[in-house]
Amino acid sequence: MKVIKRPRLFSRRAFARPAPADAPEAAASAEPVAPAEVVEVPSQIEPLSDGPFPGEAVDEGGQETPPGPTAARPRRRRWSGPLPIAVGLALVVLAVVVSRAPTSAPAPGARGPGAAGPVSLAPLVRIVVPEPVATLVEVEATGTIDVRSYVALTPQVGGRIVSVSDSLRAGGEFAANQILLTIDPRDFELGLEQARAEVASAAADLRLRLAESDAARSNYAILHPGQRVPPLVARIPQIAQARARLEGARARLAVAELDFTRTRFAMPFAGKVTETTAEVGQMLTRNQPFGQAFAFDALEAVTPVAQDELARLEPVVGRGATVRAPGVELEATVERVSAELDARTRFAKLYLALPQDAGIAPGTFVDVTVEGPLVEDTFVLPEATEQAGGHVWRVVDSRLQRQDLSVLGRSSEGLVVRAFDPGEGVVIGAAPGGREGLSVRVAGPGGTGTRAST
Repeated sequence: MKVIKRPRLFSRRAFARPAPADAPEAAASAEPVAPAEVVEVPSQIEPLSDGPFPGEAVDEGGQETPPGPTAARPRRRRWSGPLPIAVGLALVVLAVVVSRAPTSAPAPGARGPGAAGPVSLAPLVRIVVPEPVATLVEVEATGTIDVRSYVALTPQVGGRIVSVSDSLRAGGEFAANQILLTIDPRDFELGLEQARAEVASAAADLRLRLAESDAARSNYAILHPGQRVPPLVARIPQIAQARARLEGARARLAVAELDFTRTRFAMPFAGKVTETTAEVGQMLTRNQPFGQAFAFDALEAVTPVAQDELARLEPVVGRGATVRAPGVELEATVERVSAELDARTRFAKLYLALPQDAGIAPGTFVDVTVEGPLVEDTFVLPEATEQAGGHVWRVVDSRLQRQDLSVLGRSSEGLVVRAFDPGEGVVIGAAPGGREGLSVRVAGPGGTGTRAST
């Protein structure tokens, strides 16, 4: 079988075959070798043959026979690297572009099959034609539930706690005059008995002075008939002193009775406990607080409002409002307005009185709607008519005109503004390339040239 060896692949650089290293003399005596010829890469790459190079003989055993001394071995070039890939991609892109190119250019001004007339470049807009109405102005804001003031739980007498109500716990609710805790009353019972005894003693001393006075008057009348009895003889100062002691004893008795009743601690209002340290066996000190609570009627909604919104609500105090929280909706009344503006936001604060059974915890975020006055001659515009600059576009003679708004408030139906001349209508949404004097086409449910109205 004849074996043919594949040719060697050469790089793009031309080179000369080097002389053998073990024959320096032959290399020195040999004729100079002409420089290798550089072969240009052809535009068309011929496939490499699997046969031998020209001038290279192959014997029957498949062994290569070196060429003769005068045989010239041609050198072939082969492309390598990213150049072939780039050329291939360029051809693919060119083919795609050519395949998608239109076969013929459309005539100027043509709109396609069946179209009539020239193409209009004016943007298409939708409009609304508002009607003047009387509107109840409302101001919507957000606020929080706050407590007007907290009350410190402070005993008026000191002593050891002998009982505590279940309501006297953090978060506990209590009714007005409900007994929340009891202080050991025995010391106060003894003080009450002592005060009663002092009253009895003072009353007896007064009676004694009165009896002495009567006896002295009788004796003086016998000894000095028809003469006026002197005050000292009649025991007038002693009687006055006895009366004063009796009054003092009675006052001390009243204090003792009051201290005794204060051993049963209660609050004069219905409310809720926020914190407490009271426990059975604890010693309480007079006028030293042991907890904190608030009254239900001290709850109020506090909401900040801007100055312009506040001006639209004048007069503010007494206006009705609706307070909404998750699962709760309450009717409220504006009770007062803050005396100064917030130093950071420059907003005023409205304080709204809530019903006593509001059932909302302090700190809850709420939505507030305050009812304002009834204003005549207003427009209610959709929210989409308001542009980025706070104005609207109105269409006059198929051109845009800017209209600044006098906003009175917002309602569930849209933006409440003072009435103005709407022209052909007010643009809904953003006008493409909107500017003063821009020509536009008005579109409505019927197509171009119609307009939508409320």
